[in-house]
Amino acid sequence: MWRPMILVTVIAMAMVVNCVNVFDPDNIKCCECKTMMPIISKDVDPQILPSPFIIKVAPNTRTYTPGLDINVNLTSIDENREFRSFMIQARRTDPSRNNDEPIGSFTSLDPIDAIQNCGSTYGSALVSAVSNIKPKSNVRLVWNPYSSFQGHVEFRATFVEDENLFWVKEKSEPLYDPNAPLPPELPPKYILPPIAGIDITGCGSTKGCYRVPEDCLEIECEYIFTWQDKGSYMVFEMSALTDGFNDRYFAVGFSDDIYMGKDMVFECVHNSTSEKVEVFQSYNQENDNKNIRLTKPKSGIKFEEGSYNSGRLRCRFHKTKRVVEAEDFDLTEGTYHLLMARGPSSNGHLKRHGLTVGHLPAASPDEVDILVYGDISGRARYHLVKAHACLMLLAWVFFAPIGLIWMKYYTTMWPNSRFLGEKYWFVAHANCTFWVVLLVLIGVILIFVEAGGWSKFPDLPQKAHPILGIIVFISVLVIPIIAIIRCPETHTCRPVGNWFYWLFWTIAFCLAIPNIFIGMEFGKAMVPWWLTWILCIFFLFNFICEVILEVHQCCTHKRNKERRKKWELQKKENPNAHIPEPWPVGRNFKRNVLLTHFIVCLIVVIISVIVVAVY
Repeated sequence: MWRPMILVTVIAMAMVVNCVNVFDPDNIKCCECKTMMPIISKDVDPQILPSPFIIKVAPNTRTYTPGLDINVNLTSIDENREFRSFMIQARRTDPSRNNDEPIGSFTSLDPIDAIQNCGSTYGSALVSAVSNIKPKSNVRLVWNPYSSFQGHVEFRATFVEDENLFWVKEKSEPLYDPNAPLPPELPPKYILPPIAGIDITGCGSTKGCYRVPEDCLEIECEYIFTWQDKGSYMVFEMSALTDGFNDRYFAVGFSDDIYMGKDMVFECVHNSTSEKVEVFQSYNQENDNKNIRLTKPKSGIKFEEGSYNSGRLRCRFHKTKRVVEAEDFDLTEGTYHLLMARGPSSNGHLKRHGLTVGHLPAASPDEVDILVYGDISGRARYHLVKAHACLMLLAWVFFAPIGLIWMKYYTTMWPNSRFLGEKYWFVAHANCTFWVVLLVLIGVILIFVEAGGWSKFPDLPQKAHPILGIIVFISVLVIPIIAIIRCPETHTCRPVGNWFYWLFWTIAFCLAIPNIFIGMEFGKAMVPWWLTWILCIFFLFNFICEVILEVHQCCTHKRNKERRKKWELQKKENPNAHIPEPWPVGRNFKRNVLLTHFIVCLIVVIISVIVVAVY
C-alpha cells in the first residue's frame, strides 16, 4: 500500500529542484523573433549591467556592399564567462523604417548547432536554439548582406549564460550605407559627477553612523547612513549599492520597531532619464505596508546633493528637525530603529523592494537617538521567524523522514520484540508523529504572531508559502485523528483507514519539502545559500534510501511470504505451542540502512538548526 509513496516523492523532488533553481538547460530556448527574448521563465528579467559578451565586426569595416561577406564574431571579454545559446540579427537603424525585420543572412565558421530562423523578405536570423550544447566563448560568423542596400544597419544579439543571466538586443557598431546620409551624431550623455564620499573617521565621535556590514568603509558598505546635529537642523548622509535597475532608490526609515509601518522615510532617488539624484520625504502607512510621499516632499530640506556612479547611490542634505505633515514627526523626540531599503523606482517614484535574501531591508538591531553619536552596525534579527524555521526543520528533516521510513519498511522487523507491549516500529512511528504534530502546531502559531495574521506576498513562489503551510498544517492535524478513529486491525475496513492515513502523511510531507525551500529564500530567516544545497542533497539522500528499501522489499517479498506461510502452518498444527514469528530476510541490510539514515538525519538537522539560529 505504501509503494505509491515513491511516485509522490519523485514529484516532491521535482518541486524541490524547481524551488532552488537548479539549472536545466533544456528549459532555455532562444529566442523570440521580434523581441529577441529567450523562451524562459517570465519572472526573470534581462540583465541591465554591461554584457560580458560583445559583437565584433571585421576590423576597419564601417560600410557594407550587397553580396560582399563581412566577418562577425560573438565573443566574451571575460575569459571566465561563456554563453550557452544566442541569436543574432542585422537590423536597420533608421527609425522611419522597419527596425524589427532581419537583414541579410549568417553562416557559421565554427561547428555549432545553429539554424536560420525568423525569415523575412530581406534576410533571417541565426539562432543557437537550445542551450544544452557545449558553452562557448567565441563564435565566428559571416554575414552576407541583402542583394540591395537597406540603409544603415547594426547587429543585434541575445546571449544566454544560464537561466538567470541573459542579455537581450546587445548592439554592435553600425555599418553604414554609402548611398544614405550619415545619421547626426548624438551629444554624449551627461552623467553627474560623484559627490564626495562619506567620511567614516568621525563615526561615533563627531557624527552618528549605521553601517552594514560591520565596520565597513563607505565604498564597501552595502548600506551606510550618518547624522550630525547642527542645532536647528541635521546633516544626513546616505549611501548604498543599488546596481541592477534602470531607476533606483535608497531609503532610510525611522521606526518604533523593526517592521514597516508608521515610519518617517528619507528617499535618495536616481532617475536615469534625467540623470538626477534627488531627496524626498515620505512615510509608511501603519497597516497596509504602503509608502506615501508627503504632499511637500522637500519641506525642510536644503543643500541637497546626490550622485549615482559605478553602482553606488549617494545623497547628502540638511534637514530641519520637525516635519508637521508626517503626524507631527519630530527627529528629536524619542529613539528609533533605522530601516534601510533599496530597490527599483519609476520616474522618481519608489517601487516595492524584494523580500528574499539580499533584498529585504536591513533594520538596526538597537534603537538610535540621532542626537547621540553612536557607531552601530549589523541587522536586526527576527527571532520568531528563526524559531519557526528551526521547528519546521526539526519536524520535516528529522522526525518526519524517520517516522515515515519506520512505518513503510520496518513493520516486520523485530517481530517478537516489544516495548511497553507495542512493536518497535509502532513506538518509533507514533513518537515521531507526535513530535511532528507538536512542532508544526507551535511553528504555525509563532509565525502568525510574527506576521500579525495572514502573510500576504505579491509574487510566486513566496505567495505560495503561507498557502502550502496551511495545507500542511491541516493535514498534520488530521493524521492523529485518523490514527485514533481507525478500525481494529482485524476489521474489514482497516485498509480504508490505512489508505487515508497514508494519503494525509503523503500530502503533508510532499508539500512541506518545497515549502521549506521557499521559506529559506525569505530575507527574515537570513539563511545562507549553501544550506539550501545541503538540504537538497539530504532530501535526495532520503529518496535514494526509500528506493533502496523498496527494491530490497520487492526482492525479498517472495522468501518472506514463504517463511510466513510456513510459520502460520506450524501455528495451525501446534496451536498450544509458542512458536516465535520468523525474522524477515535481509534484516541485517535493513538495519544498516536504518542506522545510516538516522545518523544522516541527525547530522543534517543539527547543522541546519544551528546555522538558522545563529547566522
